Amino acid sequence: MITEKTYAEEIAEYRAARETRLRDNERSWLALAGLYWLEEGKNTFGSADSNVIKLEGRDIPAQAGTFQYRNGTATLRAAEGAVITCNDEVIRTKTLRTDLDDKPDFVTIGSIVFVIIQRGANCLIRVWDRESPDRRDFTGLKHYPVNPAFRITARFVPYDPPRQIKIRDVIGEEYDDEFPGYAVFNLGGKECRLEASSDGEGGLFFNFYDPTNGNGSYPGGRFLDADAPVDREVLLDFNKSRNPPCAYSDYATCPLPPSQNRLPVRIPAGEMVYRHHHV
Repeated sequence: MITEKTYAEEIAEYRAARETRLRDNERSWLALAGLYWLEEGKNTFGSADSNVIKLEGRDIPAQAGTFQYRNGTATLRAAEGAVITCNDEVIRTKTLRTDLDDKPDFVTIGSIVFVIIQRGANCLIRVWDRESPDRRDFTGLKHYPVNPAFRITARFVPYDPPRQIKIRDVIGEEYDDEFPGYAVFNLGGKECRLEASSDGEGGLFFNFYDPTNGNGSYPGGRFLDADAPVDREVLLDFNKSRNPPCAYSDYATCPLPPSQNRLPVRIPAGEMVYRHHHV
C-alpha cells in the first residue's frame, strides 16, 4: 500500500526525468526545427532561398545537396564541398533508411540533424537543430497537482483477435493500428472506456480526449502509458499522462485520439498545456 507522500515523490521523479529528457536530448521534441514533404524527383536542400528545402542553422552551405526521391525511396547526394555525415560517417551518396526501419539513418550537417520519416504513402524530412533556442530556454512543464484518485485500476477486456482501428494524424494521413483490447473503469459516477494499442515494448498505450482539453490541458488530447495487464486488470495512472509531441512543436506528426477514446469526465491530472494553441 503506497502512501500519498511516497506516491507524490514517485510522480515528482517521473516528471523531473521527463523534463530532463526534453531539455538534454539534442533530438527532443523541443529541438524540432522543420518538417518538409519530399516530392517525386529532385529535392535540393541548403540555406539558400532557391532550395526546395531551405535549412536554417549554423554552418549550412547555400547548396548542401539533393534528395532524389523515387517510389518511396530517398537517396541523398552531397554537393561538392559539403560535409555531411550519416550515423557519424562522412557520406557523398546514400539511400536513407526511414524512421520505420530498425536502424534509421540520422544525417548531420552543421547544427542540423535530420531523418526521413514515412507517413502513409509519403515521406518527409524531419529536422532538429541542436542549438534550438526552444530547448536551450526550456524552463519546465506545467502539471496539475498530484491526485491519487486518478491512479485507477481498470478492468482490461482483450479482443480475440486484436481489432484494427483507423487512426488519423495531424498532417492528414490515415493508417490502421492494432488494438489488443480496452480498459473500462468508473469515475465520477460514469463508466469510462479507453481503447488500448501496444506501446511496442510489451505494455499498453492510450491516446485520449477529456473535457480538460483546451481548458487546462493540450487541445489535441494526451498520451498515457501502462504496464501489461495482470489478471485482466491494468493500472491507469493519469498523474503520468503526458502531452503529445505536437504540444511542443509545429513540426510533429502526432496521431489524434480515436473517436472511441473521448472520456465523459474531466481528468485534471498529469501535464497541462505547454503553450497557447488554437483549438
